[in-house]
Amino acid sequence: MRLLFLIIFIALTLNAKIFVDMYDREVEITDNNKIVCLGPGTLRLITYMQLEKKLIGIEKKELRFSPNSAYSLVLDKKFIKSLPIVGQGGPGKMPNLETLISLKPDVIFTSILSPKQVALIQEKTKTPVIALSYGSNYGGKNNKEDKIEAVKKSMLIIAQIMDKQNRADELITFMNKQKEALKKITIDDKAIYVGGVAYKGLHGITSTESDYPAFKLLNIKNPILQNHIGHAFVNKETLLSFNPEVVFLDLVSRKIILEEIEKDKAIYKHIQAFKNSNIYWLYPSNFYNTNIENIYINSWLIASHFGKDIDIKKVKERVYKKFLGKDINTNVQ
Repeated sequence: MRLLFLIIFIALTLNAKIFVDMYDREVEITDNNKIVCLGPGTLRLITYMQLEKKLIGIEKKELRFSPNSAYSLVLDKKFIKSLPIVGQGGPGKMPNLETLISLKPDVIFTSILSPKQVALIQEKTKTPVIALSYGSNYGGKNNKEDKIEAVKKSMLIIAQIMDKQNRADELITFMNKQKEALKKITIDDKAIYVGGVAYKGLHGITSTESDYPAFKLLNIKNPILQNHIGHAFVNKETLLSFNPEVVFLDLVSRKIILEEIEKDKAIYKHIQAFKNSNIYWLYPSNFYNTNIENIYINSWLIASHFGKDIDIKKVKERVYKKFLGKDINTNVQ
């Protein structure tokens, strides 16, 4: 019997490989057939990589199937709903460790859990835990980590572990081509602002982000946040002083934004963009972390509002099909 256990142990050891996650942790992994996703945005990346059928457990938050998160609409609802709940989910929220132990996944992927939390989950469950990242303020290890580059690295880590290099290459090639095409577009030099950016919840007009990805791809600056990195709230007086000529608003926060505009008419009527009706809606940027596909769609949408001849319907169809396998029926006005 001892000899049998020794043979099994040696076989498992020989099978094990070392992978480095987004926290620069070295993690030994033996198998990759059964996975669990924890934290905002993890299942999105797994869905991009076409690996959702390997799930053996699910967070309760992933059962919303909301158009604010396009990836959730392509999931097999019957399959997802049949999976055991491993925790409530949410930024920095620990899972149910007993459930994870009973499920015995081969790998646990995480996002927006701290290094200490990741280490604790691995220690308690005796399961390899891989930390992924969406960059600065979104599960990254530092405040200088670019969102899109962090996502590319995360997809490559998933690809290495799950033997999906071709899929990672396909997505990254597409993302690079999108970046190059958008870089060629010249946007008018105007005072531009983006508001209503969701971050750990929905917020109003004063919720914004420096290096807003859809702006960054078009080389548009968010000057109201010159000395800030990541998400931030600005006060209404600062926004009034900045007096943007064009304002883009996130559709995910539409209800809150419309109520805010109605309540603070006296303030917003003095801002150029509101006075001249240069207000435009964008596809949801963040909803349980960032919708990467919508970054590209929003960049093209922004360009179209500056007079560029762009068929947004075709752009949306192409981007959604690449990331999610099919077009998603969502509309922006």
